Amino acid sequence: MKLYKVVSLVLGTTLVAAGCGGGDSASGPAEIKFVWWGNDDRAKLTNEAVQLFQERNKDIKVTTSFQNFQTYFEKLSTEIAGGNAPDVIQMDYRYLNEYAGRNVLLDLTPYVGKQLRTADWNQGFVGSGKLNDKQVALPLAQNATTIVYDPKLFADAGVAEPKIGWSWADYKDAAGKIQAKSDNKIAGSTDFGGTEDVFETWLRQHGKKLYEDNGKLGYTKADLKAFWQLSKDFRDAKATTSAELVTTLNAGAEQTPLGKKLSASEHSYDSLFGGYDKVRPGELKLGPYPSDSKDKLGSYRKPSQLISVSSRTKNKDAAVKLVDFLLNDPDAGKILGANRGLPANLKIRDQVAQNLTGVNKAIFEYEKSVDASLGDAPPAPPKGDGAIYKLMQRKHEEVVFGKTSLDQAVEDFFSEAERVLS
Repeated sequence: MKLYKVVSLVLGTTLVAAGCGGGDSASGPAEIKFVWWGNDDRAKLTNEAVQLFQERNKDIKVTTSFQNFQTYFEKLSTEIAGGNAPDVIQMDYRYLNEYAGRNVLLDLTPYVGKQLRTADWNQGFVGSGKLNDKQVALPLAQNATTIVYDPKLFADAGVAEPKIGWSWADYKDAAGKIQAKSDNKIAGSTDFGGTEDVFETWLRQHGKKLYEDNGKLGYTKADLKAFWQLSKDFRDAKATTSAELVTTLNAGAEQTPLGKKLSASEHSYDSLFGGYDKVRPGELKLGPYPSDSKDKLGSYRKPSQLISVSSRTKNKDAAVKLVDFLLNDPDAGKILGANRGLPANLKIRDQVAQNLTGVNKAIFEYEKSVDASLGDAPPAPPKGDGAIYKLMQRKHEEVVFGKTSLDQAVEDFFSEAERVLS
């Protein structure tokens, strides 16, 4: 589940050397490699779209590869360090600064508006792939944070389903009643305290942000303590999962508490709903985050994933052509649907919406229901955010397992986070 497990990047001087420069596009036949993370369903659809691209571009051969998110960046960094960088790379918002800062990603600025068509896009969304005035990526699709939940368990406990306007207290009360109804066999909610994505949404509800423009932390120790106290309040109210289940949060949907029917609700991204529906077909729904602010939902239009081209590719034109096809071709849009989230191209989004069914329709309708409450994406996190994301999970686990106090965990977190960002 990509409320993300962030892996350590092997990004050192070797990677810097591997990322510098860039080959010229080869003339004649070209062979490129495209990599992404996801599940089997995403792989099937992506390979189908790639096959159509190859049928229309007989001189371009595309080799594809995918992994789950837990291992994707480990393998990617190893390949880049070894001089075998893929040509087209699915990129994560959290790692954009990490890779772009080492000149691993091609500056796509000369292609934008030309070979990479963006006239039918929300221009602010285009900017989510820009760093230091360089377009180092383009968003593949849009998604937003969500509560995935089991409506039957909510109904059986006599509590209202998630809707805009419900508060964290409402959520805790509902989760507690669900858990009590099941004699504590099913948690009302999956523990969220170690997940930076949830923390970011909560911060935005309180007028704060993860990072300042200078790359420093945008919140205080008191903010983090309040968030972790909120998580503790759920535990004290017997409204969330046990400590033993905290470490399963970043697995695929089939391994999460909600996926295994051990929880009634879970924090996620709407683009991941397909994974949930695969293990629990037709049983789950999408709802908005709770908020104690009537004016701030906290969620924003986030690139579910981005797509970049390696600065070392020897076939720039072929790589860019594939990127444009995946983003802007109507037939590719029909194939990919909303598997990664809502298409970035607004015309294709409207086209896709007309024929959506099942999971894709649920995602589209959810985003439509919260669209007026969604904010614009903040700048991509600074280098080091991946380590901080992992740090938050680790320190939260120490609190949950009773290895350290909440106050000490806050102190330890800030000490290490500030060192990472220095």
